[in-house]
Amino acid sequence: MSGEQEAAARARVQRLLALTRALLASAPERARLCARWVATTGLSSEGVEWALAHCLELAPSARELESLIAGAPRVARAYVILPAQVFVAAQRALAVALAAAPRVFVRASRRDPTLIAALAERAEGLFECVEQLTVQPGDHVWAYGGDLTLGALRSTLPAGSVLHAHGSGFGVAVVDLGAASAPGALAAYAAAIARDTLCFDQRGCLSPRLVLALGGAERAQALASALASALAEAGEQVPRGQLSAEERAEQSWYRQCLACFAPIVDTGHGSVCVRPLELENVCASGLAALLLPPVGRHLQIIPIERLEPALAGLEPWLTSVGCSAPALAGRVRAALPKARVSELGGMQAPAFDGPVDRRPDPAGELI
Repeated sequence: MSGEQEAAARARVQRLLALTRALLASAPERARLCARWVATTGLSSEGVEWALAHCLELAPSARELESLIAGAPRVARAYVILPAQVFVAAQRALAVALAAAPRVFVRASRRDPTLIAALAERAEGLFECVEQLTVQPGDHVWAYGGDLTLGALRSTLPAGSVLHAHGSGFGVAVVDLGAASAPGALAAYAAAIARDTLCFDQRGCLSPRLVLALGGAERAQALASALASALAEAGEQVPRGQLSAEERAEQSWYRQCLACFAPIVDTGHGSVCVRPLELENVCASGLAALLLPPVGRHLQIIPIERLEPALAGLEPWLTSVGCSAPALAGRVRAALPKARVSELGGMQAPAFDGPVDRRPDPAGELI
């Protein structure tokens, strides 16, 4: 990308950020949008405000912007296909496409087009909302959604187009219980994990579903007790929103199945359990063997003796890892170079330096 192209890309992304800031600076407009998001997302009003305060990037650093722009390919036209699970994700997805192309077309989620529609009213040519895709050879498509949806999309794209597919994934928290000897350490870890879990009621790909506990089953039970209390307290401050009929069915099925393996502690705003499991075999046997917790603030604590083999078993699906100590973070980065790695409590606020999900090839997949 030439210097002139970089400057143009930077201007487009900065304009998007300015539009977002102006949109939310208006108290009446913010209130209108929040009411709309409560209706479309199922989140509580407190959950919507929490996400806006902690997960929507309005002022990224210069270094983050340079990384975002440098990592984007140089293309003439880009398409963005948005999901509905995380209502603030539309901004970052649009920023990635604007960093790549001067002409950007967005197909918003029918279930929640709120943010994109509000931005489009003020965008004046920055991007265009479309109902139908008219992708041509050479166009790049950034698509976010479930693996089945992305698989169907592949079959419809023309030869010569490029797909950047961001599919199903989840986060894990890693806690070194052997290093948690200081008074209040377990409670602090639990509170941080609860903050990561309450965002979007666990619907996002950054949301932790599992807690890998280094340090033995007995200490894992102590962590479970602390985590149950932390989730209950977090639920009082930021109540869980409404679950869809499908989500309620998944929750019921999960609890019934899990009860065969481990006792479950109901927190009033989710659940916690400790479940011994050989994670090293998950990658070979498939994700179904994991019995992954559903959305709705449900967590499984899995005692482990060795970190790297456990991470290797989960690698295809891991987008984010929260760590209880810097030494752990270094080991995770070495084992999972494509995962987002942060301290506990910071899993839902990654750097604004490119797509949240860094698993796909940055160059995309040639169709």
